[in-house]
Amino acid sequence: GKLHVPGYGNVSFVSARHNTMDREAGIVELRDWHLIPHMWGRAYFGNACMEDRYHQQQYAAFRLLGKAFRYSVSLQGQGCGCNVALYLVSMRQNSLASDCCDHYCDASSVCGVSCTEIDIQEANAFAWRSALHQKNDQKGVGSGYG
Repeated sequence: GKLHVPGYGNVSFVSARHNTMDREAGIVELRDWHLIPHMWGRAYFGNACMEDRYHQQQYAAFRLLGKAFRYSVSLQGQGCGCNVALYLVSMRQNSLASDCCDHYCDASSVCGVSCTEIDIQEANAFAWRSALHQKNDQKGVGSGYG
């Protein structure tokens, strides 16, 4: 499916095949212009979506410098132990295919490839954290608010 992102245009919603190297990704639905991730769900914003094929150029790269990024989220029912997350990572710029069969990268190298990561949201109904991570911040030291 597609979502409209003001200031960018329509983006495809690309489902991940894996959540981590050892765990398949859960379902993420697009319903009434809302993304609804289920347990272990992972999805990416893309300029195109090719079923069972991943290429770094298909991922969207938002230019946010000097702009606002707004979204809404419901954390109702997301208790302790749940992590509803929204990250910015450089998948489009990452030429290395990850161990998760796509180009996912993050500071913890969850899928085998490391890159700088901005955690906009790691939250549940009781806690919220935002953080900046350098490329090799594998212990999750990061810096931020929350």
